[in-house]
Amino acid sequence: MKKLIFNYQSILFLVLILLIIVFGILEPVFFYPEVMFDVTAIIGEIGIMALAMTFVITTGGIDLSVGYIMQLSGISFGSVFATTGNLFFSIIVALLVGTACGIFNGLVIVKTKIPPIIATLATMNLFRGISFIIAGTDSFTGFPDIFKKVFTYEIFGFIPISFIYLLILFAFYHIAYSRGRMGRTLKGIGFNESSLIFSGINTKNSIFISYALSGVMSGFAAMVYLGRLSAARTSMGDGLNLQVITAVVLGGTSTMGGVGSVFGTLIGALIIGVLRKGFTLLNFSGNIFNFTLGMLLIVSLIVFAMLEQRDHIQKAKVQKN
Repeated sequence: MKKLIFNYQSILFLVLILLIIVFGILEPVFFYPEVMFDVTAIIGEIGIMALAMTFVITTGGIDLSVGYIMQLSGISFGSVFATTGNLFFSIIVALLVGTACGIFNGLVIVKTKIPPIIATLATMNLFRGISFIIAGTDSFTGFPDIFKKVFTYEIFGFIPISFIYLLILFAFYHIAYSRGRMGRTLKGIGFNESSLIFSGINTKNSIFISYALSGVMSGFAAMVYLGRLSAARTSMGDGLNLQVITAVVLGGTSTMGGVGSVFGTLIGALIIGVLRKGFTLLNFSGNIFNFTLGMLLIVSLIVFAMLEQRDHIQKAKVQKN
């Protein structure tokens, strides 16, 4: 299976390079360092949430609420800052709100028999509703410069600090997923949860932690988003659920569970960023971006399924011989 993922990720990495070359040919300004690294800035919040989503989808679950957890965390930050003027306290509240939402999702899923897709569909609307109750049609702005610098500072004048945050989190998730006990347990749950239960492993704890982490990352993603766009409103987070899930699935994490790659998720997020930036430079509409993203996801699923089938055939031949 490791060979399968490696081959798939190699293809995916080539797709990323090809997209960069194509956009660079069509619009040479794309090759400028400040433009290239802007790609990493615009996918900061997507990449951060996608890392945690990799854990969730590996178990065979899904979290449809991440974009709206980010929204509620951002609204909470803006509301508290507007009331108190205390930046540190506002950040803590936002992170706690994201964590609480993730914990709530985890409890609903592990304590009931409600499928994750239904549970998080319900909480998605719940969190969105709370955001509207707090903010309505208002938006919160006027955040201090220090807050913006913490999340938008550019190293050497073109490397976004948010990309560094993403890489640090990537290293943590990659090690935990590829070499840690947590990763092995999550993959085992996706393959055959019953066998782990019979082995005495508390699978519910691992599932709960994966959804709690998803909430934490959504709260942090809200800070990255607000540092870049400086406005907390009820429209933030709209449409991000699909992009986060696309980054994970495009990266080679099976929606059936048991197979995944944090590295592939990072590449998937970068592909989304390259497409968005490239289409913006070419003045293409958002509809074309969404159409292309959908087609790319379908193709990636087909390619991944073909590679998986080939892997099973090769294993069957080896066992037969």
